Amino acid sequence: MAATLSLDTNTSSGSGITIDATKTFTVNGSLLSAGSTNILYKTINHPIVEADVSGKSELIVTTTPATPRDITLPLVSVTGADTCIITVVVSLDATGTNSVRVMNGVSEAWTGYQKGDFVKFCVSNGAWLVVDHKETMFSARYLTANQTLAASSTEKITGFTNVTDIGGVWDNTNNKLVSPFAGFWDISWLLGGGSSSTDQWMSNIPVLYINGALRFTCNISTNSASGFNSGQSTMQMRVKTAASVDIEFYVQNVNNSTYGATVQAGATLTQFTSEFNRTY
Repeated sequence: MAATLSLDTNTSSGSGITIDATKTFTVNGSLLSAGSTNILYKTINHPIVEADVSGKSELIVTTTPATPRDITLPLVSVTGADTCIITVVVSLDATGTNSVRVMNGVSEAWTGYQKGDFVKFCVSNGAWLVVDHKETMFSARYLTANQTLAASSTEKITGFTNVTDIGGVWDNTNNKLVSPFAGFWDISWLLGGGSSSTDQWMSNIPVLYINGALRFTCNISTNSASGFNSGQSTMQMRVKTAASVDIEFYVQNVNNSTYGATVQAGATLTQFTSEFNRTY
């Protein structure tokens, strides 16, 4: 027959309270095992189960990327889930289209790509809530071949050489960035030199289109006695977008004469960098 001991207050004059190794100890129905944190390392897809979270205040899952690697959150009704913070960490840099995904049922809740990317969840109001996260989505490219624009024309710039691509945010076929989720873009759009004429190479200005509509164009001024218009050659911008929104890089030749102007290609000339930060 099992005995029950009921205490309002328990004090110990020694170093602590010892429970026999053959016995178990539960708190609010959850088994309290050694330590309050559970750390798992996974190289296969892993659905988080009761044994991972029950009796723990935090679960940390480190895992390698795959195509993709899926870590699945437990139902919030699973014993211990609603009192356990769950953190998933990418342990190696992803290559190609590899990634680490956290799934909430059949829905993607977070995706990471680089070593150190992480997401932290807790249960709030009966649902999983992201309380902290870091994911790397970055694209840097430079123009591969010169592109000449007619006077007063605005054209999309195409044909870029990849420098860095993390997270697959660049659509190489259609020459555009595509927002993977809702979030913020930090973009730098830099133009190299144009023709040998000083008046003409300064006539190219960077232009940004978002979701098919003009979002940004530089100031225009008269730069010389010849009457050529000119403008800035660089653009830095922070842009908020919804998921699947396109970002396209254009250039305008603001010459008010018949002269064309060449956008110069090369690794140190026309180029862009873009970093995406997801929001929830």
